[in-house]
Amino acid sequence: MDSPAVSRYATLWLLVAQVMVALPVLEVLPIVVLPLLVLTLMWRALIWFGRGSWPSDLLRRLLVALSLVLIITSSGWQFSLELAVTFLVTGYALKMLEMKTRRDALVIAYIGFFVVGAGVIYSQSLMQALYQLLCLGVLVAAIHAMYSPTQSASASLSIKGSLRFTGLILLQALPLTLALFIFVPRLGPLWAVPWPEGEAKTGLSDTMQPGDVARLSQSYELAFRAQFTGSVPPASERYWRTLVLDQYDGERWWQSDLIRLLNQFPGEIDDERDWQGRLPVIDGWWQVQPGQYNYEVLLEPNGRQWLPVLGMAALSVPETTVLRTLRLEADKPVFERRLYQPAQQSVVAQTITMPSWLLALNKSLPDNGNAQSRILAQQLFAESGRDPVTMGRRVMDYFNQEPFYYTLSPPLMEQNEVDQFLFVHRKGFCEHYASSFVFMMRSVGIPARIVTGYLGGEFLPEEKVIRVLQRDAHAWAEIWVEGQGWIRFDPTAAVAPERIDLGIDHMIEQGGLLQGQIPLAYRLGQTGFFKSVRQGWERLEYRWQKTVVQYQQEKQQSFMKELFGTSSFYWQQIGVLGALLALFLMLFGVFALFHRPALNPHQKLWLRLERKLVARGFERQVGEGPKDFALRVNAENDALGAQLLSIVDLYIRSVYSGRVKVDKPLLDQLSKMIKQL
Repeated sequence: MDSPAVSRYATLWLLVAQVMVALPVLEVLPIVVLPLLVLTLMWRALIWFGRGSWPSDLLRRLLVALSLVLIITSSGWQFSLELAVTFLVTGYALKMLEMKTRRDALVIAYIGFFVVGAGVIYSQSLMQALYQLLCLGVLVAAIHAMYSPTQSASASLSIKGSLRFTGLILLQALPLTLALFIFVPRLGPLWAVPWPEGEAKTGLSDTMQPGDVARLSQSYELAFRAQFTGSVPPASERYWRTLVLDQYDGERWWQSDLIRLLNQFPGEIDDERDWQGRLPVIDGWWQVQPGQYNYEVLLEPNGRQWLPVLGMAALSVPETTVLRTLRLEADKPVFERRLYQPAQQSVVAQTITMPSWLLALNKSLPDNGNAQSRILAQQLFAESGRDPVTMGRRVMDYFNQEPFYYTLSPPLMEQNEVDQFLFVHRKGFCEHYASSFVFMMRSVGIPARIVTGYLGGEFLPEEKVIRVLQRDAHAWAEIWVEGQGWIRFDPTAAVAPERIDLGIDHMIEQGGLLQGQIPLAYRLGQTGFFKSVRQGWERLEYRWQKTVVQYQQEKQQSFMKELFGTSSFYWQQIGVLGALLALFLMLFGVFALFHRPALNPHQKLWLRLERKLVARGFERQVGEGPKDFALRVNAENDALGAQLLSIVDLYIRSVYSGRVKVDKPLLDQLSKMIKQL
């Protein structure tokens, strides 16, 4: 049996759905594919308006071939997540050019559900979830429109009916959705699509040149959120340690890795456990003590392995390792939001051990370059009595007393960058000051290194959450002092102390930082009513991420244990799901048993007529129409048949009048005639 043609009304819903469901994934599609998608949409819209013709079979094949060429040339032959999504969205768009029947329309609607699911891969924000719920509603409304009458009294009535149906379906699905979300076991993926190397990597880099952090500090992207239990550190203590840069070649800084270290110090490093591990205390790296703060971090996806922590990383947590540089690193890159709780312990600085190779690493400098800075360092070191801590303070005083400026737009410094900064330009951002500080310390034989991460963050007191943006990126320095461990020095505090205490935005607003204007949308979100609304939404977003998105296997197991005790986890879930299934089937059976379709006024009158005739000995046969029934009665009983024929004629005239609204006088007359029968 041929499928009926799809109506213009249903086609309109599908066109709207196609645009809506594709928007969340547009940013991952190759740019060369976008014009083709727009072309197919416009073409199908012209057909809907009656101004375009259907493409021929040959032309459709050419469009498919062109799509394949564009996708492969732009994405390459390596199968990846983006490639799979691109094929899905492109096929979704091209299918619209051959949609003529209801069967085709259903296929397109079902593909739309998969495209909505693809959008979840790239964003799980609350706003995205609400938008995707809206997309699902439009797709359900499109399916309803496919089965709606092709002609109706008005477009508003049709739209209202589709929206009402969609709302009922979503409400009916809500209890089952919640039950499945809570109780279905969280299992690992049975298969995976490779994530391309080098993609989705934002934020700090493991290399640094002057200007890198300044550029990052002009980004308003969210880096992570941290929620505290108990006391919250003041702004001046919110140093979020992320990377340690201890290698320098005269132009750039970068962090060490095990392979490079084995080549640099052959025979001095025994194995991987000298550089990274999960048991630093047992390995004798340092001792720990109870920490001051208890918090957890919700990290945004960035494609990197490093994990921000407040202060020095003392111990590893599940699926992480600790490096000798006192930082925390994940076992694999973070391509989705990750919730982790750093260890509550803190490092006892005096117990940190420093092997000879690590001391040598943190003293190393190129043999040549930045001669003026080396001379200045020797002079300051002599004035400090050759004491490392006093030397650090003396350099800080130098930055404070000389005319240095803090700016997000530092001048270009090509060769001898430290000399250029200290003696020529004297304008820079945090990385310029940290780099110059560490260079001078190393040039006099004091072990030193650069630490990059984030400083500060916006505090939301209701949730005890600190919200850290990429613009809060920061760089500072550490020096090694025997018997005291690593001591933090932040040269930015000497030049722009308000950056430490009040934050980067306050500096810009007060004119203390040389930069262009903050975007209007961001400025509005920091003032008055808009700030309250933004912070309220941010609280909802954090709860959504922590409660819903991060509801993974560990949290599910904890919830089930709280609910049912300590019995077998999977048997609990099987029992709950079985009970829910039985309840659902019982409710469905009760609904099917007692639910009767609503009868219209004509059907009610006809049933009353049939009951009267049954009482007189005449029962309508299966498949027998009203007219045939009346003729059969008339053949057996002339008097009754004459009345019945009049009633049936009036019934047919009333039912098939073509009017949308019921003819009340005609219906009353019919009711009166049946009553008098």
